[in-house]
Amino acid sequence: MKRHPGEGSMTRRIDLPPYPRGWFAVSASTELARSEVQHHHYFGQELVLFRTEDGTAALFDAHCPHLGAHFGHGGRVEGNDLVCPFHGWSFGVDGACRSMPYGKRIPKTAQARRWPLREKYGVILAWHCPKGSEPDWEMPEFDDSNWTACISKRWEIAGHPQEVCENQADYGHFIFVHGTHFPRATAEPMIEGPVLQVDIESDPEAIEEKYRVDGPELVGSNCGHGPGLTFATIVPKDSGLTALQRLYATPIDEERLALLGVVSVGKLDHDDATQQYLDGLSQAVFAQWEADVPLWETKVYRPTPALNDAEGSVAVFRRWYEQFYVDD
Repeated sequence: MKRHPGEGSMTRRIDLPPYPRGWFAVSASTELARSEVQHHHYFGQELVLFRTEDGTAALFDAHCPHLGAHFGHGGRVEGNDLVCPFHGWSFGVDGACRSMPYGKRIPKTAQARRWPLREKYGVILAWHCPKGSEPDWEMPEFDDSNWTACISKRWEIAGHPQEVCENQADYGHFIFVHGTHFPRATAEPMIEGPVLQVDIESDPEAIEEKYRVDGPELVGSNCGHGPGLTFATIVPKDSGLTALQRLYATPIDEERLALLGVVSVGKLDHDDATQQYLDGLSQAVFAQWEADVPLWETKVYRPTPALNDAEGSVAVFRRWYEQFYVDD
């Protein structure tokens, strides 16, 4: 039976199943060096993330299948294998035990639990499914020679990924939280499986005159791709500029959330101008996300919100997002 949002509390404040099914960011690529082993906690579980000498990233359950040692406390990378600190058994990136320093027969059960992993455009992504199924869709490609390298920033907050990603559909908060013009959709939402995209532009007259703000009108797209990524291509209208703002939301446990914000821009004619644009935009975008944090950390989830006639995008988003909750 599928447990719908609002049916059975996982927390008293956010009444949603805590761990949706899909791809989630576990690290920025730059945060994991070759031959490094890191201890992480996501989805209420202890995990180890490591990178082999040839540059391949892998994610395992933290405890060795042999006698339960924690790979993240004393484990090391040798060549392209992860070596357990307790007995020196070596495991390949597929999780299989490849060698032992003693004994002649490797047990068939000497298999570390490997998490499906992808590394795409500066982010390492892990597939999470409560039932353990393999991935059946992929994350988007952002590789474009015209994009700059990414600038990223991390936060840890109290919250849920759906609540964070829902901001892309909540047009009413833009003016009151971020001080930008009220937006409107310029086309019907594009929904294709795990993808939701809405093209928007500023509509200053959509709100009462006393609430209107100064500043450039904006245009671009708001997108959701899976349960843990919301991204936008919002830039000043008619500026000729391009930008990509990504916010990844990954559950740590039932109460806490890891946020990874990533910003890149389209290259300009001169490197100095490009860097100035990237630095300025990234700081502005990070500040905008930080303005949302006090709200995410204190609001409650309303399964049947009192939406007005200008807020249909929230209902569309919630119907789309429900696909990421699996049957019990």
